[in-house]
Amino acid sequence: MPTDALALAPVILAVVLVVSAVGKLRSPSASKEAFRDLRVPAPLRNRVVVEGLPWGELLLAALLLLVGGPVGTLAAVAALLLFTAYLGLVVRALGFDEDVDCACFGEFAPGRITTRTVVRNAWLVLMAVLTTVVAAQGASVVARVADGRLPWWWLLGALAVAVSCVLVLGRSAPIAETPGAHNEPNTIQEEEGDYLRYRTPALPVVLGDGSETDLRSLSAERAQLLLFVSETCGPCTDVIAATPGWREQLPEIDIRHVVTLEPGVGSMTSTATPLSVHDPLMRLPDSFGFRGTPAALLLGADGLLAGGPVIGSDAVPEFVADVLSELRAAARA
Repeated sequence: MPTDALALAPVILAVVLVVSAVGKLRSPSASKEAFRDLRVPAPLRNRVVVEGLPWGELLLAALLLLVGGPVGTLAAVAALLLFTAYLGLVVRALGFDEDVDCACFGEFAPGRITTRTVVRNAWLVLMAVLTTVVAAQGASVVARVADGRLPWWWLLGALAVAVSCVLVLGRSAPIAETPGAHNEPNTIQEEEGDYLRYRTPALPVVLGDGSETDLRSLSAERAQLLLFVSETCGPCTDVIAATPGWREQLPEIDIRHVVTLEPGVGSMTSTATPLSVHDPLMRLPDSFGFRGTPAALLLGADGLLAGGPVIGSDAVPEFVADVLSELRAAARA
């Protein structure tokens, strides 16, 4: 193979970095959860690293294509170290007791970490090695195309393959932005359209003051409207802002924010009644069969599920409005 044909490696790697960055930017909450689930060392789980990573990936992609010489070589080595770190994280995650969801590409290519994930990341490490070899030769990809050493149609072919893979394998929208997602696995309806009510599971949770309880005990005296949100989730902003107004409209219900961070971590901990609910092990989404934020779930005071889960920045306000309408109708009856 001609030496300059290897210049396709940085092209492929640059496309992967761009896809990874865009996926993370479109689903920041998924990226933050992935950092936690993959047990990334605590110093690297801070907000600056999580939010800065996709911008770093975009910068690396640009450098791999546009810059040669020592700077280009440093960028290639940085990409090699980054993808090697990704590979190490997924290999280690296979040894965890629980399954781990991979959000290495944000909202794109989601799913549990498996041997296939390891093979994919190992392939990307190989691409990074070839990219380093190309960068050490001095000329950038753009320079190789300009002087004819890398035929431009090869470059277009590589881009076409990469874009086709993204379109075929990627998701069209993040789960958190899916409006009207009312019929998730645990939102079961009978043929006539009635909501089937199940006993509220006694799933353990921690409240904002650090006390421990479970969902069944939490809803033993008052109905509970649980709003699953994250401080790094853009679509959650409106739901969080609307919560005080909903509490005024629905005084007979405790409306609580559910977050995946420990009490006292982040800005979502609330020690004012009703206290925030903390689910660091993410038992609730797994048990109720949904993913993403914002989401909502209604627990009845009779010990049975009363509605939801619903997911999405449009679906949650609609769900709350439906609850309000039902209560007003019941009061008039």
